[in-house]
Amino acid sequence: MTVLIISCLGLLQSCEKWFDVTASDQIHAEHQFASADGFHDALMGIYIGMGGAELYAQDMTYNLVDLLSQQYGGLQNLARYFNIQQFNYEHVRSQTQIQNVWNTAYQMIANVNNALYHLEQADFPWNPVDKNLVKGELLGLRVFLHFDLLRLFGRSGLMHRPELADHPAIPYVTSFKNDIIPQRGYAETLQLMLQDLDGAIELLKDDPIYPNPERPEGYYNEVNRDGFYNDRTLRLNYFAVKSLKARVLSWDGRISSAAAIAEEVITSSPAMLLRSTTDVTVNQTMTEEHLFALYIDRFADIVNPYLSASNAADYNTLKIPNALAESVYETAVPGIGAVDVRYNTLLQSQALGMVPVKLMQANGHVDNNLMPLIKLPEMYYIAAEYYASSDLPKAIGLLNEVRASRRITTLLPNDLSRQAFDEELLKEYRKEYVSEGQLFFYYKRLGLTHIPNYSSEIIADDNIYMLPYPANEIEFGNRIQ
Repeated sequence: MTVLIISCLGLLQSCEKWFDVTASDQIHAEHQFASADGFHDALMGIYIGMGGAELYAQDMTYNLVDLLSQQYGGLQNLARYFNIQQFNYEHVRSQTQIQNVWNTAYQMIANVNNALYHLEQADFPWNPVDKNLVKGELLGLRVFLHFDLLRLFGRSGLMHRPELADHPAIPYVTSFKNDIIPQRGYAETLQLMLQDLDGAIELLKDDPIYPNPERPEGYYNEVNRDGFYNDRTLRLNYFAVKSLKARVLSWDGRISSAAAIAEEVITSSPAMLLRSTTDVTVNQTMTEEHLFALYIDRFADIVNPYLSASNAADYNTLKIPNALAESVYETAVPGIGAVDVRYNTLLQSQALGMVPVKLMQANGHVDNNLMPLIKLPEMYYIAAEYYASSDLPKAIGLLNEVRASRRITTLLPNDLSRQAFDEELLKEYRKEYVSEGQLFFYYKRLGLTHIPNYSSEIIADDNIYMLPYPANEIEFGNRIQ
């Protein structure tokens, strides 16, 4: 499916109520977008679509992307994603899995752009606060989806490769038309993302999560009369968009600007690091740290089958060999591994290895059906990475705050060398991002030439880090990668 501005919106049965699609795939949206409620439904339809297995309920989080990071033990060759884990992108099964990610993400982008188009045409009485919030979320979602496509299908180590500034990147789609969208260079594509993010940030200053003491009492009563804006962490809220901007800037090598935003999120957002009183056994994703999470309908049916390692016939199980888990979490070091909740609670010893149960759905869990996509520790890591060059003790302190929240009692000394700090930051990413789909992107952003736990001597370059465009993009869209 060449990236046209498409209207393939029959992705989920539950989305049928949002759009009426004709045989020619053109949306008759007159009734859909005739009221604020219609825009609310369209927005929620996008979040639901993002929660499918092809995106954030599976492949863009704990499965396909995390398999690329090599954080799990090797899959058996009968496993569905065996070839993905082996970086065999040309295998027919891999091609289908990769194409599903690409197609579904661009379907969601088409939905976003369709809603944005009709928002600009809306002529019914609409509370301006509500309109700003809807538009702000839509702009943020457009960047979120495109940026993850760029991180997956784009070149690696971008911040170290200025020669790629004008090299064609993924298509950045901002309109809803049946046209082939031209590619722009990496620099221009990232700038378009930042423009959309700045627009979203300005609009989301009306977000109830954004503190503004000058607002009159009852500011949201009319807008939120049906509870549509109750839980902002389940949507791309003001601080989630800020955090996303920090991600984009980091990818582009603008780590100073990224760190400034990260510190604002740390200081001003309602999110907080894991408290000592939080029972992680029933709150395994640490909801107080969520900046943006998706609600995944029937998440147990999708994720739990990957988390059973009791039978050798469970080919698709995601498990970590005992020796690898003990090495990553430093269990031999007093005050580090054995006390770290990421090891002693979020890994479960089963017959065939250690299973990451952070996302395990079970009765009594307070975070059931939630898939975190941006969490607060990432902001600490971004800020720490910046301060490592200018104020190493401050960088160490930021890392120690996260470590202490994980119940680690042996903290890093203030006299660490820069090299030792970089090694500790890498260790933190490996410990923190099991099952969250971020570790591969960290390696790729840095351009690491060797992926930890990857036994091959092959140098990790764009042949490893860059998933290929679907074949029809090359054939019919004349794409350059």
